[in-house]
Amino acid sequence: MRHSKIAIVTIGQAPRKDMAEDIQQLREAGLQVQEVGVLDLLSPSEIATLAPSSVDTDILVTLLTNGQQVKLSKQKLMPYIQTCISNLHEFTWVLLMCTGDFTNKLPFKNLLLPDRMMINLVKGLQTELVLGLIGPEPDQQTTVAEKWQKAQFAVSFSASSPYHFNAQDLLTKAQQLEDHGADLLILDCMGYSTTMKNTIKDKLNIPIIVPREAVFTILKAIC
Repeated sequence: MRHSKIAIVTIGQAPRKDMAEDIQQLREAGLQVQEVGVLDLLSPSEIATLAPSSVDTDILVTLLTNGQQVKLSKQKLMPYIQTCISNLHEFTWVLLMCTGDFTNKLPFKNLLLPDRMMINLVKGLQTELVLGLIGPEPDQQTTVAEKWQKAQFAVSFSASSPYHFNAQDLLTKAQQLEDHGADLLILDCMGYSTTMKNTIKDKLNIPIIVPREAVFTILKAIC
């Protein structure tokens, strides 16, 4: 689609230095891309109020422009996400850069949701797969697993943060999931990169999906 305008919305702050190369590739492919951060206009003290409480069960993990990883309560963050996206109506597509479960929670017509895209992609591959899931933090296990279990997949979960990336730790967690019967490994966060995948893929016997890689490929295909 000629002259498509794409808003890439991080639930943290923009620009995302860790995604700069991938976003530049979108621009080189001819897409008009603008980065937006849900936390861009918030002060450090305001961001701190969005931290999960002891009773929060749905936790999101993202990055600030200073390189700091932050945990956020999805419930507390939702009004900020909704306000941010509602101001982007002039864009052809708005891509929310988070693999959390936002389906039926953000009813914007031009919104691309990685969780919805990834679940339908994996269903299109094979519905009987056992999934090995890796997310940034151990306390995301319940919500990440439930998202895929609702889609009728058997899953196992481990944690290795892309924002404190350690190749050996990621490999160890991936091998443990493979040993426990995973048919497919999903690095279930938009923070994971193709480079991270490439550090471990030759040491595994199962395929790996990186949502950022898959979603950006789809984005280039539809624009």
